[in-house]
Amino acid sequence: MPLPRSRPAMRRSRCRSARCRDIRDPVDPPRERVTILELLDPANDDQFAAFHDVYVAGHDDEWDRPYTAREQRAELLQDVPHLRIAGVLARDDSGTPVGMGYVELPQKDNLDLGYIDVVVRPEHRRQGHGTAVLARIAEIARVAGRHTLYVEVRWDLDQKGSGRTAFAEAMGFRRDLVDAHRVLTLPADLPEAPPRDGYTLHAWRGPCPEEWIDQYAHLLSLIVQEAPSGDYPLENEFFDRARIRTDEQLLRLQGRVMQVVAAVSPDGVLAGHTQLQFSETDALNAYQWDTLVLADHRGHGLGLSLKVRAMEEAADLLATRRHVHTYNAASNGPMIAVNEKLGFRQVGWLGEYVRTR
Repeated sequence: MPLPRSRPAMRRSRCRSARCRDIRDPVDPPRERVTILELLDPANDDQFAAFHDVYVAGHDDEWDRPYTAREQRAELLQDVPHLRIAGVLARDDSGTPVGMGYVELPQKDNLDLGYIDVVVRPEHRRQGHGTAVLARIAEIARVAGRHTLYVEVRWDLDQKGSGRTAFAEAMGFRRDLVDAHRVLTLPADLPEAPPRDGYTLHAWRGPCPEEWIDQYAHLLSLIVQEAPSGDYPLENEFFDRARIRTDEQLLRLQGRVMQVVAAVSPDGVLAGHTQLQFSETDALNAYQWDTLVLADHRGHGLGLSLKVRAMEEAADLLATRRHVHTYNAASNGPMIAVNEKLGFRQVGWLGEYVRTR
C-alpha cells in the first residue's frame, strides 16, 4: 500500500526527492526575448538568492508549497555519492532574473534519467525563457549520458490540463502518470486505528534505530516498485544504511524533522512504514511522504494504523500547522480510501511527464 513521495519542487514524489518538479512556462508565442543563462553556484549568496526568488515566484498556485531558501540551498549544496544536482539561472537582457531550472542526476539508479524543474516568473512568461532554460537543462543531462527527462506538472482540480501541461507537451513530453494532491485541514478528528493481528508499531524521530536500519533501507528502496506507475520503467531508488544517514544529515541541515512510524510483523520483520515531514521554516504545513505496506502484510489495516499513529506521535508538531499535504497516484484506490478516512480532500492534480530522445 504505497504512497508516492511528496512535494513541492525537490520534495519527494513517486520516485525522487524532489521532491516535485514543475514546468511553469506556458507555450511560448513568437514574442521571444534574449535569455542569458548562468550555471548556478549555490554557495554564491547573491546568485542563489536570485535563483530562489524566481523559484518561489513561479510557485504561484493556491496549494503550491515551494521549498524555503534553507531547504533548497542545503539540498543544492550537498555532496553525496548517490546524487548530483546542476542548476541554471536565467536573466533577460537587462540582467533581471526571470527563470531558473535544475536537473537531478541519480548516480546509483535510473542512470538514463534526469529529474528536472523549470520555472519562469509569471510576469516574464511566454517570452521564450522557459524554452531556453529547458534547452540548457537538457544539454546538461545529455552530457551526463541521460536520454530521458522526467518532470511533474500541476493543474487545477476542475481542469484536464493547463498552460504548463501544454508547454510540456509542446516540448515533447508525454503524460506517464496522474497523481492527486490532497490536503487535510487541521485540527483533525482522527479515527481509531490500533494495530491488530499481532502487529506492533514503533515510532522515531531523528536517526533510524540501528536495529532497524537495514530493513528500513529495504522498505525505502521499494516505493517505486510497489507504487502504481506509468509506462516508463523506473528503477527502484538506491538506499543503504549510508544513504539513510546521509539523508538524515540533510534533514538536519534543512531544518526538517521527520516523524517515522514502522510496523513490525508478529515474526519481527519490518512490514511497512510511514513518514510525516515538518520544516522549521514552514510553520503552517506538514507533508506526508512515503507510506508503504509490503504486499505480504496487506489486509491488516496497517496503512491507516501507521498514518494515525504518526499524527498522534507528532501532535506537538501538528499543533501549529494548518494543513497536511499528500500525493498519491489517482489509480491507487486503497491509499485514497485511507486518506479519505483521515479527512483528506483533493485540491489538485499532478502529472508525471517523461521525454526520451
